[in-house]
Amino acid sequence: MPFHALIPSPLGPILLESDETSLLGLYFTDQRDLPRVPGMRDAMSVVSDPTAGLLGGRAIRTFRAVRGRAADRCGTLFPDADEAVVPSRDAPRAETAALHPLSEDMPAGALAVLEQARRELDEYWRGERKVFEVPLAPRGTAFQQTVWGALLTVPCGGTLSYGELAVRAGLGAGHGRAVGTAVGSNPISIIIPCHRILARNGTLNGYGGGLHRKIRLLEIEGFTIR
Repeated sequence: MPFHALIPSPLGPILLESDETSLLGLYFTDQRDLPRVPGMRDAMSVVSDPTAGLLGGRAIRTFRAVRGRAADRCGTLFPDADEAVVPSRDAPRAETAALHPLSEDMPAGALAVLEQARRELDEYWRGERKVFEVPLAPRGTAFQQTVWGALLTVPCGGTLSYGELAVRAGLGAGHGRAVGTAVGSNPISIIIPCHRILARNGTLNGYGGGLHRKIRLLEIEGFTIR
């Protein structure tokens, strides 16, 4: 039986899912594939298209992630970014995000897993953590598990293309499309870092939590988006 809790984050509310030993899921609450949890209200809007969004009249998916932060870049990413909400580096952040369990009878083991995930995410937002240690147990097919395992080898500050990820997973570059589908089905966002996978030409392509969040996650990890 999975157990659930909500936490705030600089990128919006997050739903955590665990059993008594491992983290099973991490979702932004407006993701299309968010699990149905009793007592949880539906989001006002849903990220129905992971490739959608405009910035400065250009599709966000066509921007590239370039290693290294621009020295003068702060606040919102673009001066005319009213077409998409890109969280600011200077936005207020809770130093200790509160964990809100969604069941009253949560066992101690599940609560410990959820609390560890919350604490490590807080450290990540502050730039104090590059490697997560919370135990993971994503549920999926053998193919998906292989792809998600390969995602875990992409370090903070690194990126791969879908074809490169396929090779790293031992599947061959020709499996890039199937690998992309598995990446899009990743149930543990951020910690299993699907945001570090780019199109072959280096563009952002898509992200299940919304491309505005992919931008911010890559910024946190030292990239500039151009």
